[in-house]
Amino acid sequence: MFRELAWLFHMTIDSIVEGDLTFAQKSSQKALPASVEALFPDAERRRLLGSLSTYCSDTELYNIARELSEGSLELTVQAGIVRTESAACQEGRAHQESGICQEGRPRTGERKVSIPASLLGENTLRETAPYFAKALGEMMGNTEPGLRRIEELMRCPECGEKLSLGNKDENKISIVCKNNHSYDVTDGVVYFGSREIPGELWSLYMRNYQDYLREQRHPGNPRYQMGAVPCSEVRWQTLKKLRPRVILDMACGTCNGLKYDLQRINWPCLVIMADLSHRILKYNKRYFSEEMVNPYVDIVCLACDCAHLPIRDGCIDMVVSNGGFESMQSKMMDGFREGYRVLRPGGHAVYNISIVGDHTSENTKKWEYLYGTLDESYSLHEKLYDIEEWEQVCRSTGYAATETKEIYGELPAPEGDVFPFENEILQWMGEYLCVSEK
Repeated sequence: MFRELAWLFHMTIDSIVEGDLTFAQKSSQKALPASVEALFPDAERRRLLGSLSTYCSDTELYNIARELSEGSLELTVQAGIVRTESAACQEGRAHQESGICQEGRPRTGERKVSIPASLLGENTLRETAPYFAKALGEMMGNTEPGLRRIEELMRCPECGEKLSLGNKDENKISIVCKNNHSYDVTDGVVYFGSREIPGELWSLYMRNYQDYLREQRHPGNPRYQMGAVPCSEVRWQTLKKLRPRVILDMACGTCNGLKYDLQRINWPCLVIMADLSHRILKYNKRYFSEEMVNPYVDIVCLACDCAHLPIRDGCIDMVVSNGGFESMQSKMMDGFREGYRVLRPGGHAVYNISIVGDHTSENTKKWEYLYGTLDESYSLHEKLYDIEEWEQVCRSTGYAATETKEIYGELPAPEGDVFPFENEILQWMGEYLCVSEK
C-alpha cells in the first residue's frame, strides 16, 4: 500500500510514514517551466527533466534542457556485464592467462552498456535523479542546493548582517552582506579568510588529494577504537534517534567522525563542515561528492574560525564534534560556547571529550605530572577535566542537561619520567561521549 501511495503522490515512503512535509516537498515533482516544455515535444525527455525538477531551480533546469535539445549534453546510466567461467572450465584452464573478476573467478568476457536516462522507468528515475542533479550541478557550475539552504542561516562575521548568495561574474559565486563584505566560494568551499594555527599547519603533511585518500582509508589509532561499543556507534544511535535536519560539524578536519554517520542518514539533512583549513575542506568536498554520495544529504563546507562562526543564533539542530573542540587548543572553550550559541532551543551537542579518571588517584597524578613536562610546542590544554568538572562546564555554558557515557578509561601511567607519546598526546586520557541539550 505504501508503494502505491508513493507512486500516486510522487512521494517517498519515508515522507508518508513520518508525515514530513519537508521530505514530501523535496521528493515530489514540480511542474516544468513553460520555457523548458517548449524545448521538448517528446514525453520521454520531459519525464527525465521532471525527475530533476525537485533538485534544480528553474534557471538550472532550463540550462540543462537547452543543452539536451542542442545535443551537447547526454545523460546515461552505465551497466557492466561480465561472463565468468564455470568451476569445470577453470580447472581445465588453470594456467591460462586471463583477467580475474571480483569473486576470484577468471573472466572470459566483459561488456559495458550505456543506457539513455530518458528510457529509465519511473521508479529508477526517481532513485537516480539526486545523483544526476549533483553531477550536473558540478559540471555546469550551478548553485548547489546546500548553499541555497544555508543562505538563511548565515551572518557576516565582520558586521553581523545577513549573508546572501551573489555572483561576481558568470563563473564565480560569492556570499555577500548589505555592507559589501564578500566571501568567495572557492573550490566548493565558502572561504572566510581563515588560517590554520601558527606553527600548527597540520594539513600540509597531506601533500595532495592522494595523501588525503590514504588518510581517509587508514584505520587510525587503535586506542580510539577501544570500548565495548565504539564511540562512532554510540554517536550514530543518538543521531538516528534525534534525526536532526541541520548538523554542524565543529573543527571537522577530515570529518573522520561524522563520515560513518553520513553513510547511514536516511532523512533530508544539511551538513555543515566547519574548519580553519580551506585545503582540507576542499578535499572533503571532493571526497564526499565522489565517494560518499548520499542523496538525502546536502553538504556545505565553511573555511572559518570556529570560535567566531558566520552562523546566526539559534538555527542549528545539532552540533557534533569528533575531538574538534580539543583540536581548537587555546580556543577550545570559545568553540564550545560558540556551538551553544548557534544551537536552537531544544537542540543538542553530540561530541566526544577526553577526561581524566580522578585527580586524587596516583595514576592520574602521574599522568598530569608527565603531561606538565611537555614544552609549549605541544600547545597544552589549560585544564584537564574529570567527568564531574566537565558536567559543571556544560551547566555553566547554559546547557539544560548533559548525558555522558564512558567509552574507555584512562591508561595505566608508565613507570619512567618521560611522556610516552610524540603525537596525539591526549590518547592516555579516557573518552566520554556527551549529549548536551540546550
